[in-house]
Amino acid sequence: MQKILDDRSDSSGSNEGVILPDIDVSARGISPQAGSGDRRVRRSRAAITAAFTELAFERGYQSIGIEDVAKRADVGRSTLYTHFSGLDDLLAQSLDNQLSTMARCTVKAEIEPALTQLIAHFWQQRRVARTMLSGDAGVAIRRRLVCRLEEALLELRTAHRSRPGLPLSLIAEQLAAGQLAVLGRWLAGRVTASPNEVARLLHRTTHAAALASL
Repeated sequence: MQKILDDRSDSSGSNEGVILPDIDVSARGISPQAGSGDRRVRRSRAAITAAFTELAFERGYQSIGIEDVAKRADVGRSTLYTHFSGLDDLLAQSLDNQLSTMARCTVKAEIEPALTQLIAHFWQQRRVARTMLSGDAGVAIRRRLVCRLEEALLELRTAHRSRPGLPLSLIAEQLAAGQLAVLGRWLAGRVTASPNEVARLLHRTTHAAALASL
């Protein structure tokens, strides 16, 4: 796995301000079992995400543009936009594993270590995390989190054999907005709390709301 999103505001020169999307920059090869059309699609996506990861690691997220990624991936801008709506969407998809963990863990009955570890990870990298949760990048991340929460809520509803009520998309929107509001204020230093306390708060409030929606 490659570290990306070098936090240029961290004058220490360390990698503490680095978000770790789950992208393998060596994953340019494609399974021979896939169809030719599917192989081309996956190859393009792999090249684009690898290029994005490499550039963000080298320069920092705020210092790269679509042209840079397309050139490094050796694809046209139109090809890049076929797969991603822009850099913010590419960033959000790069963080998919982290957002999936957050969604899955917060609807479970018991808090899981993975959630606490993730929140601690965000705190360690709070400078760049604050930037990512604002503006267009924040919108893209919220949209991705809503999708993952919707999936987690569906599993919860299925497990409880709950009858359909309010649309899951509406519930997921509410939960995502609440989670990101808590993280945003905390990462900005507007409230004082430990990562463990924030993880417990996210878990308790999200799980209670999820159960109430069944």
